[in-house]
Formats: sequence, structure tokens, C-alpha cells
Amino acid sequence: MSTSALDNAPSLTLDEEREVEQQYEERADHLELAAFPSSTALTNDAEEWIHSLTGPGAKLLVGPRGCGKTHLMRFAFTRCIIDPDLPLAVYINLNRYYTLEPLLRRRPEAMSTFYVWVLANVMVGCHESIEAFSAQGLDRSIDIDALLEFNETELRDLIGAYEKSQPLSTELDEVASRLTIDRVKQLLLRSADTLGRRRIVLLLDDAALTLTPEYLSHFFDIYRALKAARIAPKASVYPGTTEYGPNFHAGHEADTIFVWKRVTDQDYLPFMLDIGAKRFPDMSLVPNDIRELLAYCAFGVPRAFMTLVRSYLKNVKRQGTAQSTFNVTIDEFLADRVREYLTLKDKKPQFSSIVDVGKQLLDKMVEGVYDANQLLLEGKTRQLYIGIDASGVNDKPYVQRMLLLLQEAGMVYAVSSVSHGDRDYVRLVPHLAAVQARRAFAKKGSFSARFAVDMLSRPDEKHPVRRSMSTLLDSTTLEALCLDLPNCLNCQTKRVEGAKYCFNCGEKLTDESTYDRLMLARLADVPGLTPWQREKLSSSDTLPRTVGEFIALQDPGTTLRTIHRVGQVRAKTIIDAVQAFLDEYLS
Repeated sequence: MSTSALDNAPSLTLDEEREVEQQYEERADHLELAAFPSSTALTNDAEEWIHSLTGPGAKLLVGPRGCGKTHLMRFAFTRCIIDPDLPLAVYINLNRYYTLEPLLRRRPEAMSTFYVWVLANVMVGCHESIEAFSAQGLDRSIDIDALLEFNETELRDLIGAYEKSQPLSTELDEVASRLTIDRVKQLLLRSADTLGRRRIVLLLDDAALTLTPEYLSHFFDIYRALKAARIAPKASVYPGTTEYGPNFHAGHEADTIFVWKRVTDQDYLPFMLDIGAKRFPDMSLVPNDIRELLAYCAFGVPRAFMTLVRSYLKNVKRQGTAQSTFNVTIDEFLADRVREYLTLKDKKPQFSSIVDVGKQLLDKMVEGVYDANQLLLEGKTRQLYIGIDASGVNDKPYVQRMLLLLQEAGMVYAVSSVSHGDRDYVRLVPHLAAVQARRAFAKKGSFSARFAVDMLSRPDEKHPVRRSMSTLLDSTTLEALCLDLPNCLNCQTKRVEGAKYCFNCGEKLTDESTYDRLMLARLADVPGLTPWQREKLSSSDTLPRTVGEFIALQDPGTTLRTIHRVGQVRAKTIIDAVQAFLDEYLS
């Protein structure tokens, strides 16, 4: 990836930055409910996904970050409010679970605290749902606190006390003691009866508690316990790091719904452009050819498309041509995608080596697609698929996990396997932003967005680019794949895979707090910051150095404004980037 253009780009003036930093909200959980009907692009597959969310039966929504899981859940929630034939929908966001992670190492009652925290969030969601549903029916006479037997303020205070590791007051301790699964189920059914709804769907968003596998397995115990004839839980999870535990079998306990829009679908481009038109009033400022190429580079992730459009509108202020603006936009975007993928090493340290090798594998796949398309420049087809000999993937857990982690970060899209002769091939599409950055859809020495879009719009080649894992990665690298287990925290002896106690000192083997470790991450390394912001944050002697120190500030905006040329607008963009890191990369 070229960095010279990024390093030499002049910074925007404050007026220019204020102009392009429009209030376009990219995260669905921050949108007002009223905005969903007009900001949602519906295709046949999207309608099927929403039907799964509003219908009976437990469901797991699987997909990488930004692919639209939250948007689908929130849209399904609004549809249930409007349609009296649909169930009572209760939306619950669990993305702040990571604040409870340190309790696992500090309090013996951490697991019971987690159970109460989840149930308290369900009851808060129920409060909000009854209020929204009753307002739609213009029946505002319902005493929600009496109906649910829990005061919403007390529930929120209880959740806040847990998340801040504060001791409970006598009143909050009494509230916690009344929160049981059986009681919550009774109150959910009572709520549905009161509102005249036959069923309840629980939309459990951000349920992939990847930082805390201990909590995650217990979450699915709660998920299964909440399921009933009239109660259907739906949870959003990730493909690579979600671990269901020994008591939950995803194929039997719930139907799996993969909700990532495939870039090779015939309706892909209209779908993405429809999203852009509904979410960006200034979409027309982006030339048509560039707009369509950005849609392909978003790789089926609506949030990525919005990020690319915003970045292009910002960069057009400081670049001379459409080509240079596009190149810088893709370079910035790809750098952030790679940086996000590499954060998996911090979230899941045991997979650090696997993540690093995964980046090598991605680069090799991109190179294979590049070579194939350079031979098709004058043809009538395109090549987006890499087919990896399944014999090098099946029955190799580390290779399988490597591919799943690449999927989780949205770096590759896995499609159904195919057979060719006597061999089966695992088919993958590498991220099109990386393929485009390699100039796969351009003739040497030239750039034409129209040519690239036309080439991407062609039908697929009959067969994928066929490779074996041993030709993509050398044998030494493949044989060295393993888990990076931390040393014993007591004596620092290297632990043995699968061991529960240290063979040297006999102490129980525990992992260090992932949350505490991530709080030590350098502030300047937070994804989403511009190169200029990174340089200022890393060179200042007065600013906090770590994320933990930054979020501990009582007034971070005032602190940031001590930097030369950082005012209210730029301070807000930095604060928003850190908050996005906490909300998304720690979720």
C-alpha cells in the first residue's frame, strides 16, 4: 500500500473540515427509530432476513462488523411496532459487556453478576419496547413500572453500578435478587398480552462477547433458557471468534442466518447505491464512476461504503484529481481495515500468530486475483474467486480458524465449495478494496474508474483461481501454526495447550484481563484517526498516551483543544473515534 500520498497530503482548513464532517450517522445503533423506514434498502435476501427476525424460532445472525446486523434488527423492531400482526419486539444491545470483563479476575461472583446484568438489560429493553409500542397505538395509560414490577431508573442504576464495578446499595441489591430467568419470561409474556401481541422476539444485538469466552458460554445458557413457545431469541454473532461453549450447539439450538451481502450478486451494485442515496444527501457530489467503484470496494458492508463516501468528499478538498482523491481514499480505507483485522491479536492473543499468517494469506490471494484479471483485461469475464484445495483446509483446525478470522474482519467472503475433477475447492473472494489497490482492474500505467466498474460488472469466470494452501503459504509457515498461549502468570513458565494448571508451580492457569490490556493501547493507534491526528497525539507531551488514560479524563474535549489547530470540531472527531473503538473494536 502506498503511503506517500497520505503522508504528503495537506491538512484541511477548519472551515473545510466542518463542511465535510456532516452529521451523517454511520452506526445503526445511533440512528433515530423514525429514520429506519426511509434509510433502509430492501432486497429479496434482506426481506428474508427480516422475516427471520420477526418470525418464530431462535436465530443467530452471523456476519462481520458493519455488514448490517444492527440495522436489520432495528428495522425489524420498527416494523413490529407498526404491524399489529407481528410480535412484540424487544431490542437489547449488549455491547458494553466488556466493562464486566475485569470482574472475572477480581470477584468470585462475576458470573452471577453477568447473569443479572443480562437480565437487567432485557428488562430495560422491555420498558423501552412497551413505551414505543403503546405510543404507536396511542395508548399511553399503561403503568410500565407496575406492569413489569421493576422501575426503569433502578434497572439502569443497577447496570451502571455493575459496569463501573461499584458496590450495590441495599435497594439495588434487592432489585438484583428479583431478576431471575423465570420471572423475566413471565413479565415478557405479560407485556405481550397487555399489548395484544401473540409472540415475543428478543433482538439481542452485539451478543458476540468475544473478549470474554467465559461470559459467552454462559450467555448462550441464558439465550437457551429464555427460549419458549412464545419467546424467540435472536442474537447477532461473528463468524470467527464466537465460541458457543459445550452446552450450546448452534446447528440444533438455533438457525444460522448469514447476513453479509455478497459482492458477486447481480443486484449488488443497485443495493449499495440505494443505501448511499438514502443515507447521503450529497452522494451526487461523487462522480458516477467513482461512486460505483467505491461501492464495489466497500465489499458488501454498508458502513464501509458510507465511510468511503465521506472520506472521498473530505479528500476531494485536498487532492488535485479524481484519480488521486480515489487512490488516497482507498489507501486510507484499506489501512484501517488491515488495522482493524490486526486488533484481533489484542482481543484474542492466543490467535496472534494465526492472525499474522492470515494477513500473508490474504496478500497471496489478492495477488492471485490480480494475475488472473490482468489476463482478462481484453476479455468478457472477471475473476474474483480463489479456490483453495479443500485437502489443505479440512481437518486442519488452525487453517480453518485463520479463514474464519479473515471472514470476521470482513477481509474475505467464503462461498460454497466446488468440485473440479477429483478435488474439492474452498472458494473465497478477497476484499475488493485490496484487489483494487493492487490495480487488478486497470491496464498498466492507466486509471479508469469506468473501465474498472465495467470489468467488475462482467460475469464470472467458470472456474476460480485454483491454489493449494501449500502454494499460498510455505510449508514452514503452515507447520508453525499454533496457539500463542500466555505464560503462567505466577512463575512465567510457558503453558501447555489444554492444561488447566501450571506443570511447574501448580497454580491454576488464568489469562490476563483483555480489557485491562486494551486500555493500555496507544491512543495514537486507535483506528479511524487521520494521519495528522495520529502525529499530533503521538508527539504531544501533555496528552494521555493510552486509551485508558484518555477515557478517564473528566473533560477530554478541553484537553484535546490544547493541541495547536484543534478546535471543537476536530476534538469531537477524535473523541468519536475513541468511542467507536470502545463500542466496536471491543465488542
